[in-house]
Amino acid sequence: MARVVIRRVVVGLVVLVVALGTYPGALLVSLATLVTPAHNASAGPAGALPWLHVAHPSGATPYIADEQGRMVLLQGAIPASLLEFGPGSGPVFSLEPSAYENGQCPANSRASKYPPLCRKDLEAMAGLGFNSIRLPISWSLLEPERGRFNTTYVDRVAQIVDWARELRMYVIVDMHQNAYSHFVGAGDSTVNLSYDSGAPRWATFTDGFPSHVYANNREINPAVLEATTNFWYDRDGIQDEYLAALAVIAKRFRDDPAVAGYGIYNEPLLGWNLPPGFEDLLLFPFYRRAIDAITGVHDGFPCWSGFFMPAPCGYRDLGPDDARHLIFLDTGLLREVTDFPTHLGLPVSSYANIVLALHAYTHIYTIDHLAPQIVSSKSYPWGGYDQSYSLGEREARAMRAALFVSEFGSAPGDEGTLLKSQLAEQERHRTGFAFWPWKESSGASWGVFKPPETPGDSSGCLRVARERMLARVYPRLTDDPAATYHYDASDGHFTMHARGKAGDPSTVVYVPREVTGQITTNGAVSALVSDEPDGSRLVLATPTGGAFVIAVTPAPLHLSGCA
Repeated sequence: MARVVIRRVVVGLVVLVVALGTYPGALLVSLATLVTPAHNASAGPAGALPWLHVAHPSGATPYIADEQGRMVLLQGAIPASLLEFGPGSGPVFSLEPSAYENGQCPANSRASKYPPLCRKDLEAMAGLGFNSIRLPISWSLLEPERGRFNTTYVDRVAQIVDWARELRMYVIVDMHQNAYSHFVGAGDSTVNLSYDSGAPRWATFTDGFPSHVYANNREINPAVLEATTNFWYDRDGIQDEYLAALAVIAKRFRDDPAVAGYGIYNEPLLGWNLPPGFEDLLLFPFYRRAIDAITGVHDGFPCWSGFFMPAPCGYRDLGPDDARHLIFLDTGLLREVTDFPTHLGLPVSSYANIVLALHAYTHIYTIDHLAPQIVSSKSYPWGGYDQSYSLGEREARAMRAALFVSEFGSAPGDEGTLLKSQLAEQERHRTGFAFWPWKESSGASWGVFKPPETPGDSSGCLRVARERMLARVYPRLTDDPAATYHYDASDGHFTMHARGKAGDPSTVVYVPREVTGQITTNGAVSALVSDEPDGSRLVLATPTGGAFVIAVTPAPLHLSGCA
């Protein structure tokens, strides 16, 4: 062990020297992306859903838009059913799409923390007004053996995308990990591998470091930190293999607009590295190379592959040439803990469709909760819930990216405080969300539904407090990216203020079946209200030139969930 520690110190000194030399290179490449023309792509085949892209208004934060240029708000949940957690015995539920055809749904199992994902789940999501899904997948299932990709697993993902398309929902396919991998070693009694997921066994190098969890935090584990560090430094070419796995997904869904885009890496952990060097010299250059690999954009310098690539390096085109989908880039995990930027906010790529993905867990996973003896929640974050969002907008603008909350949630009982505050910030900053998680079978349950009471059931009942907060009135589409809106979950009251010119595309406001108030419009707008088969309503408001207001009057909510 002493020799391993000495080796790490030597490597650390070498990395420091490299860092001093590569920061100028990283800055040079980042600045070069500002003058590189955006990569053009053909419109692609027509689909049931319009293609999404990132619009870049002058002097304002970029935003997700449809083919008519309207701002799109994506709201949805995160089903964790396609992830492989420890101890590594393989997937609990079948990956064969045939097991889920014609309304079939496998019986649930307590061996899995999350129930199987079936078509009825997507129908329930749509019933709450969700128009998107963040679908996490595991590298360990996608590439269980080096160089061998599981096409059945990809077919299963495609089946879910098909269901979503039929329900007019978008899918964000997310390359997910938690504490790097469940192959870091069972270790001692502090370790619970049922919370770990991500890399396959062959891509997990712990170098003899013990698997022991400190401070009851799965990421603070020497084996996890070592394995993660080896990934960032491309030990044995494992980062190259990860990009190849990502390219498999991009090739499959290249021409499918129902896939909104791809999440490159969930909650990136620093390993043994420190900020801002980790983010600026390792994480965001890795993101640039991932974008190069799957889009055909050529940023950065030509470099070797198969081992460590310095920050200025680009990456070769792996063949998907997928230049239409959104690319979701998670901030570093330390940013989530501090609600504060941990990088310099440099441009990442000349690719135009980049989305900065925040994980918003203020007062849950921020340092005032993790270390209350050091920092009090009364004084931190300094800017309250808004701190993460306001700084996130600045980060996104510096990166020329849209802003999206790719994960947030809370324990049951905190809806009136934590969730209410997060949703208010999302309205104020006009960003969509993905709620973690959709359903759980057991354990500390945060799901939209209660855990099942009977073995084999996929869930218990819909939590009424979740239904109240998440089944919301919101503008799904608007041609006015400066529009303001607010929904009051206590009585269904909604107000939206916007402007438009005659001939602009319609604003579309979704009103869930839970909301019973009267819909009214005022000002320069012509509106049509469509009653949908599931009891929801859509407001199609066409501007006639000037300011207008769309409102829903207060009225008792019709909630179907349980307490």
